Amino acid sequence: MQRIASGLAAAVLLAGGPAAAQSQTREIAFVANAEGGSVSLVDVAARAEVGRIDVNPAKLGPATTGTPNYAQDTDVSPDGRVLYVSRGYLGDVAAFEVATGRMLWRTQVDPTRSDHMTISADGKSLFVSAHTQSQARRLEAATGKITGEVGTGQNPHDNQISKNGRRLYNSSIGNVMIPLATVKAAGGPWPYLLTIADARTLKVTAQIPFEKGIRPWALAPDETGLYAQLSDEHGVVAYDLGARKIVQRLQLPIGPGVTTADYVFAAPHHGLALSEDGRTICIAGRASDYAALVRAPKLELIATVPVGDSPGWSALADGDRLCLTANTRSDDVSIVSVAERKELVRLKLGDGPKHITVARVPVAVLAQVRKP
Repeated sequence: MQRIASGLAAAVLLAGGPAAAQSQTREIAFVANAEGGSVSLVDVAARAEVGRIDVNPAKLGPATTGTPNYAQDTDVSPDGRVLYVSRGYLGDVAAFEVATGRMLWRTQVDPTRSDHMTISADGKSLFVSAHTQSQARRLEAATGKITGEVGTGQNPHDNQISKNGRRLYNSSIGNVMIPLATVKAAGGPWPYLLTIADARTLKVTAQIPFEKGIRPWALAPDETGLYAQLSDEHGVVAYDLGARKIVQRLQLPIGPGVTTADYVFAAPHHGLALSEDGRTICIAGRASDYAALVRAPKLELIATVPVGDSPGWSALADGDRLCLTANTRSDDVSIVSVAERKELVRLKLGDGPKHITVARVPVAVLAQVRKP
């Protein structure tokens, strides 16, 4: 994969440098349709679905009960040619050729549930949460081989890597079926942890307790802190990693008639994307069906924008000018203008959109993908 990427880069440079590279690729939002077992390819500029990959071609059944989840998370290789899918309740990670949809490999990482993952900047390693094993596993992206693991908090969720590639951050949510009061009364190891480890050696350097389960989050540009959603909260917090405490908290609006019965897996808010300059956060208000635009670092609400039903993930695109939300119950994706503070379009996709990864894909690859 690296040889292909290097050859493409060299050809592009000879043809005219970075500008030529942009012209030979398209910005694509890979939207994971968790219940349908597919990933939709949405051309951001064209505002259209241009392809769809079947990520459960063997039609395997889930290893656990509940709503089917065959696509929990996605990542894309730096060259835009390989799609990696954490296949949720199948408990594995699989790699697919974007152009043809052909499965390249699959690796079991958990008996019942693989969770969120991330890819290293060089495209060589994937880090995925083994949700029931309290571990984050490292996989070799080229082969799927497990090359190590990190002990985490209970029920690890999200994974992220520092800009320099040296640190792995893993956050845990604990058992969402157990009330916080019961957790405190039981004693024992605290389940809600931010685990920091050396991404190369996998040695844990810190485990920081949080007051609640850590939902989607983003490191601040200087990596001295982070912004996070927490279990059972309608809002966002700013956390100082040096001081190890929450320094700002913003409660966001609760929609009319919304009750705790609308909290999907104890997460009424689930989806957070931070702009490159660290000034704007787009938040998916899952229970209240909006995208909240928030000004950072002071955490000031700019606007709430109505989107589809049950937005469970958000991602920024088009140079942070657009926010995309995956709307699980209405089976669509909303494209929101950050500047205009309004939804521009809502695209119908597959069954149960859950996660979004934005990447650049060669035009030649897109020409081969199976049309939806």
